[in-house]
Amino acid sequence: MKTWIEFVREAQGRRSPQAPNGDFDNVRREELRRLSEYTGRNLVIYVVDFLDPGRQKAPGALSIELSDKLGFIEVLRRLEGPAVDILIESPGGSAEATEALVTLLRQKFTDVRFIVPNVAKSAATMMAMSANVLILDEPSELGPIDPQFIFRREGNPVVSPAHAILQQFEWATNDIKDNPDHLPAWMPILNQYGPSLLVECHAAIALAQRLVTGWLERYMFGGEPDCRKKARRIARFLSAYDEHLSHRRAVGMGQLQQQGVKILSMNSDPKLKERIWDVYNSILATFVGTGAFKLFENHLGDCYVSMAATIPIAIGLPQMIPQPVPARPVPSPAPPAAPTEPGN
Repeated sequence: MKTWIEFVREAQGRRSPQAPNGDFDNVRREELRRLSEYTGRNLVIYVVDFLDPGRQKAPGALSIELSDKLGFIEVLRRLEGPAVDILIESPGGSAEATEALVTLLRQKFTDVRFIVPNVAKSAATMMAMSANVLILDEPSELGPIDPQFIFRREGNPVVSPAHAILQQFEWATNDIKDNPDHLPAWMPILNQYGPSLLVECHAAIALAQRLVTGWLERYMFGGEPDCRKKARRIARFLSAYDEHLSHRRAVGMGQLQQQGVKILSMNSDPKLKERIWDVYNSILATFVGTGAFKLFENHLGDCYVSMAATIPIAIGLPQMIPQPVPARPVPSPAPPAAPTEPGN
């Protein structure tokens, strides 16, 4: 198993006029092919460089959003079913966009495994629950799916859990009822609530639970006795704000297994584990050595990437260029073809 710095050195050792900073693309693509050849399955990566605080990206660019459909369409179009592995690293984003991406996957594949070497939070956890099986390791970290709302205070974004908003409003209602003289103290807080906010909070919570329950029932537990009961239990656990207390809390492999989530531990197959981590570390090397911060790619080399200071483009060049590129789609490798809102 190679480290990410070893992949950086390997890529830098393959400099050429077409790849003056290092051939990060081909180094990474070789690892994707090796993993796909080992499993005998299609492989797609959907990874975001959100763990590096020093990287500057456009607001919302790291999230799961509807524009990600373009990346999924690009990397799924040449793959043939029924089986695919999706390696994911994401902080989450829009539940509605997540639903759209799951629909794209499930229109084409009946056997879907999500691979989470490191972190898939919030709406990315929701997406992972649409799998037949999860492939996880000890460091693998999913998270609660309770919806989050974004507010502006003095020009700065502030994230508030939907459950906390509802709970705070209930506290205020009860306190003011019992102590009317407390109303002036509550007014600055209550004035932040828009006319439909409480309804939106209830709806967002219901949507997250409904999507996850439906996916688990249909895909992971499809055809099993009590599939609806199993799905509801897992969805309730993941959305239990009072239990997790923080949207950033880790939900690890052991907790998920206790809830009945179907998991393939990487430790059960050391070679699989090695090849997954080689793919992951080659991706980290790409983030370090190029301007990429959101990457969609399959084992055939079809790739769609978001670059720093640019909008996403489909990549059909021999090497991703770590500087501004034309803001238009270009073909993927042969055969050529045309190519948040508050949430989880």
